[in-house]
Amino acid sequence: LLEQASVAPPLPAVGSKALVPGCGRGYAVVSLERAGYVAEGLEIAPTAAKVAEAYIRSQGAVAVVRTGDFFGLELERQYDFVFDSTFLCALPPSLREDWATMMAGIISPGGQLITNIFPIREDNEPDPADGDIGSGPPYALSPSLVERLLTRAGFVCLGMEPVADSLRARGRREVLARWRAPASQ
Repeated sequence: LLEQASVAPPLPAVGSKALVPGCGRGYAVVSLERAGYVAEGLEIAPTAAKVAEAYIRSQGAVAVVRTGDFFGLELERQYDFVFDSTFLCALPPSLREDWATMMAGIISPGGQLITNIFPIREDNEPDPADGDIGSGPPYALSPSLVERLLTRAGFVCLGMEPVADSLRARGRREVLARWRAPASQ
């Protein structure tokens, strides 16, 4: 997915600090490190963080996985780049606006957020942006819902495109979107 996201404008410079919240097993953390970023994962459960750390080490990577609550991070705008693959869809819908506010608070001015918008409902199903979120997690998302959340928090959309069929990990439609963080918070 990182390769697909690397179209213009350019991604943050190699060596930039990157975060993967809700990093799961750590696959994206390893990919970001291999692409030259100073990558860090975040997991709320200590057991999940240990599993991710074990995978990262098994791949010869040195990235760290912190254990903690995303909503408890310091609003220091310390990350140049955040990759949200399946974090937003796992959050209860009542936390979505807080998610967008936190993203604006942890990404450096002009830094970037890449969101893998998933799961997306089929065209004949109600848009979650209209309030029909279904049961979850994962909770249904849509490009319009994520755009509304992030533009309200000051982000600018740099591009949105469907994930190539060959890159889909879950067999359903996904959209990859890039956002520029607000210049001031």
